[in-house]
Amino acid sequence: MSYRPTIRYPDVYKDYVEKVFQATTLDRNQIIRLALYVAAHSDEYNAILKKHQTADVPLPRPGWGKDEERCWKDQNYRKKTNPAPIKIIEQGGIKIVIG
Repeated sequence: MSYRPTIRYPDVYKDYVEKVFQATTLDRNQIIRLALYVAAHSDEYNAILKKHQTADVPLPRPGWGKDEERCWKDQNYRKKTNPAPIKIIEQGGIKIVIG
């Protein structure tokens, strides 16, 4: 499932996004996702959020790492999870995990 918000921002942002779009192979949605992807790990972004933080509500941490570029490149990105092993067999010093 993808989330498709309507984004309203001043023309100065629109002009910037348009110029980045023309200067790169990225589409406009990738440009916006890239900005959020980087912002979540930015000290400056988090400092601004803290100024507007609601009392007693912790700020969230991003659910993606700095190395997960597919997160902003692919609009249908799903974080891979490691499923729990189904069966563990240990015999003679050899451990086999099936799962």
